[in-house]
Amino acid sequence: MVPVSLDQQNTKSPGDSHQDFSLLDRSLILELIPAAALVYRRTDDRILSANRKFFDLTALTLDALQDLSLNTLIPGDPDTNPTGEQSRPVRLQIASGDLILANMRILSISLTNQVVVLTFSPPDSEFEIRRELLEQEYRFDNFSLLTTLGSQNSSQAVFQTASQILQRMLSPRVILAYRVNPRDEKQLQLLSPFPQTEAFPSTLDIGLLESTPSLNLWKLQREPQNQLQEIALMEGYHYLLTLPLLHNNTPQGLMLAAGESPYPDDDTLRYLALMSAHAASAIQGLNSLESAQRTLNNIRHVVQIQHAITDNLEEGVIILTPDLCIAEMNPAAEFLLGYASKEVFRQKAEMVLIGNETLSTLYKSAQQGISTLVGNNFRLNNRSGDSFMAQVLCIPVVEKEKVRSIVLILRDISQTEQIRAHSQQLEQRAFLGEVSAIFAHEVKNPINSISTGLQLMGLTMKPDDPHANLVTRLQNDCLRLTHLMDSTLTFSKPVEYNFAPVDLASLINSILERWAPRMYRLNISYNLEQQPANPMVLADARAIEQVFVNLISNALQAMENDGGSLNIKIHPVSPETNPPQYEIIVADSGPGIPEDLIKHVFEPFLTTKAKGTGLGLAISRRIITAHKGNIYVESFPGGTMFHVLLLKAT
Repeated sequence: MVPVSLDQQNTKSPGDSHQDFSLLDRSLILELIPAAALVYRRTDDRILSANRKFFDLTALTLDALQDLSLNTLIPGDPDTNPTGEQSRPVRLQIASGDLILANMRILSISLTNQVVVLTFSPPDSEFEIRRELLEQEYRFDNFSLLTTLGSQNSSQAVFQTASQILQRMLSPRVILAYRVNPRDEKQLQLLSPFPQTEAFPSTLDIGLLESTPSLNLWKLQREPQNQLQEIALMEGYHYLLTLPLLHNNTPQGLMLAAGESPYPDDDTLRYLALMSAHAASAIQGLNSLESAQRTLNNIRHVVQIQHAITDNLEEGVIILTPDLCIAEMNPAAEFLLGYASKEVFRQKAEMVLIGNETLSTLYKSAQQGISTLVGNNFRLNNRSGDSFMAQVLCIPVVEKEKVRSIVLILRDISQTEQIRAHSQQLEQRAFLGEVSAIFAHEVKNPINSISTGLQLMGLTMKPDDPHANLVTRLQNDCLRLTHLMDSTLTFSKPVEYNFAPVDLASLINSILERWAPRMYRLNISYNLEQQPANPMVLADARAIEQVFVNLISNALQAMENDGGSLNIKIHPVSPETNPPQYEIIVADSGPGIPEDLIKHVFEPFLTTKAKGTGLGLAISRRIITAHKGNIYVESFPGGTMFHVLLLKAT
C-alpha cells in the first residue's frame, strides 16, 4: 500500500524541529490507524496528509482535499486542541457536499501540540442523540445569524453580515455584494468583494434583478444565461449563486457567491433565500430611516433659518395657535412686552396683548383667513403697565383652506414718531438758520452806524460829562451785537476747507503761548503732552485752530475765579482703528458742566456765560465733522474733558 500525502516537502513547522516525524513515518503510521485519519498543522491551518480510509469515507480526491481548509471540511470553526481518548461528534463534509456525522478524536504527534492527527469513526447510538443535538444547535446558530441582520446600524454592515453568513454556509472562493447606487437608482454598485477580485464588473444594470427576481444557482454543466454566469465560467468556478435582495419587489441590492463543488444543497438554498429576504428588509428599513433622518435634518435646518430670521428681527413676532393661545415669541416681542416666551406659553393672547382698544376684531378676521393691520393711534401696554405706540399686523397661516396658526407682527412706532418730530425740528432749525443769517446781515449795518455815531459822540464829550458812561456802555453793547452777528453768519454759511498736513503739537503750543499771560494772571498752570513729538493730522489749519481756541477759551473761563490747571494730551488711537487717528484731550480742573446741560453743550445758542453766544462748541463740532473726525465731552464735579479725534496725515 502506497502512503498518501498532501505535502511532498519537509513538513516541519517552527518550534517542532527534530521532534516531528519524518514524512514516510507519518504516512505509514496513518495507514496503520483503523479509522479514517488526517494530519493537520495548527500553526498555518494546513492539512498535511490523510490515509486511504479517510478518502474512502469522504470520496474526496487528493487534489480536492489539498484546496480545503479544516473549517470547510468541518464547518463551525472546530476546536483542534488534543482530546486524547475522548471523542466528540462533528459534521464532516464529503465530496457530494453533504455533511455526515462522525466521532472525532484529536491526538498530538509533536511536543508543542502544533501537529495533530484527527481520526473519524462512525457514530454509535449515543452519538445519534448527540448528532441530533448538534444539528439543532447548528440550525439555531444559523437562524441566530439571521436575527443579527435586523440589528445592524448601516446598509454596509448588513452586507458584511450577509457575506459572513455566505462564507459560513458555502465557503465559496469569492463573495460579492452590490447595492443600489444612491446617485443613480438604475445602477448597482459593487462593494468590497471577499476576497478581492477584478473579474466581475464594478457596476451592473438594475434590470438584471428583473430578469433574475429570485435565488438562482448556476452549475458548471449548464449554459450561462447572463453576463455574470459567463464570467463565472471563464474564471473556472463550478457554480455561481445569485441572491437578489428585494423588498416588496423593490431592489435593495444583490449578493453573489462563486466556488467549486460541492454545490449547496436544497436546505442551504432555502436558508439563503430566507437570509436574502431578511437582508433586503433590513436594508429597506435602514434606507427609510436614513431618508427620514435626512428629511428631519432638512426640517431642522429650515427651522434654524426661520429662528435666525425671527430672532434678529427688530419687529416683535408672536405665533398663536388657532384657538388664540401664544405658542412662541421672538426676543424682540419679549423685549417690547416684558415677558419671557416660556412665561406666556399657552396663555390666551388677550391676557398678554392689552391696549387702549380691543384686538378681538383682529383675531376674528385672522380665524377667517383675513390679514389685518392696526396702527392708527393704537397703544400697547407692557408688563410694567407702560404704554407705547404700536402697529400690529395679523397674518393667518392657511393650509388646505384651514387656519393652522396666526402670526402677529408688533412694531414699536413711538421711536418713529420721535424721529419724525426730530426731523421736523431740524427742518425748523434750518429755516431759522436761514432767517438768522439774513437777519444778522441786515442788522450789522444799522449797528455799525449806531457804533460810529456813539464814537463821534464820545469824542465830543468831556470826561466829566454825565452821559459819558452811558455812551461807553452803548458802545460796548454795539461791539457785543457785532460779535454775535459775526458768529451767527459763521455758523449759518457753508465753509470750504483746504486740507493739508498740520503739526498739531506746534499749532496748540502756539495757542498756549498767546494765552500764557492771561493764564498767569488767572493763576492757571498748563501742560502739553504729545506722542509722537510731531503728530501730523490732515486738516485745515485755520479751522482747527478755531476749534482749539474755543476749547481752551472755555476751559479758562471755567477756572477764572479759582484758578486751576489745563492739561492737553495728544496720542495715537489704537492700531486696530481704521483709518488711523490721533486723539486730543483738553482737560480743565473747573467745576464741571451740570448734568442737565451736558447732553446739549454742542447745540447752538446754549451758554452758561453772561457774555457768551452759545455758538463756539456748535461751530467746533461742525468743523470736526467736516474733517471726518469726532468730538465728545466728559464732565464730573471738579473737571471737564473734551475728546477730539482727527485723521492722521499719511
